[in-house]
Amino acid sequence: MPAYNPAVIQSYLAVVDNPPTNAAKGKAFEDLACYLLDGIPGIKITVRNLVNTFATEEIDVACQNENNPAGLGALTDFFLVECKGWKDPVNSEQVSWFLTKIRHRGMRFGILIAANGITGEPEHLSRANFLVGVEMAIFGIKMVVVTRNEIENLASGEDFARLIIQKVCTLHASGGRCY
Repeated sequence: MPAYNPAVIQSYLAVVDNPPTNAAKGKAFEDLACYLLDGIPGIKITVRNLVNTFATEEIDVACQNENNPAGLGALTDFFLVECKGWKDPVNSEQVSWFLTKIRHRGMRFGILIAANGITGEPEHLSRANFLVGVEMAIFGIKMVVVTRNEIENLASGEDFARLIIQKVCTLHASGGRCY
């Protein structure tokens, strides 16, 4: 797979950092997420910005995983992605809402791309981190968090896939910490 173009990543982040509107900021961060996901072997973006029938939930990105060994291999066949390009860490309410969206669709995996992570301390499962651990323990739903710093250090889709797989393995091994 070709390498990510750092200039493309930085152009999306420039809009996130200095957006003309909040909508432009959200779209730029979501477009960046799609650019990164498109680089993972075997990942297809199937839906963007879909509001459910009842107009109560919006899905930022839904993906199909064709289980390419160079990509996300044996992870779930379908997953959701939520994008938050916020200056602050994503709070418990928003993490809970994303986990609920995953559960409402009978899915078992999601990626929260949160520029500045989520609230709390992973090693203590505090604040939003607590919700990730509880969801995994009670419902078997896994969610990993990818930060802006991690994105800026990605060189390719294979790198992104390795990061996600490492985070899922850590989530399991630690009993629910979504570093």
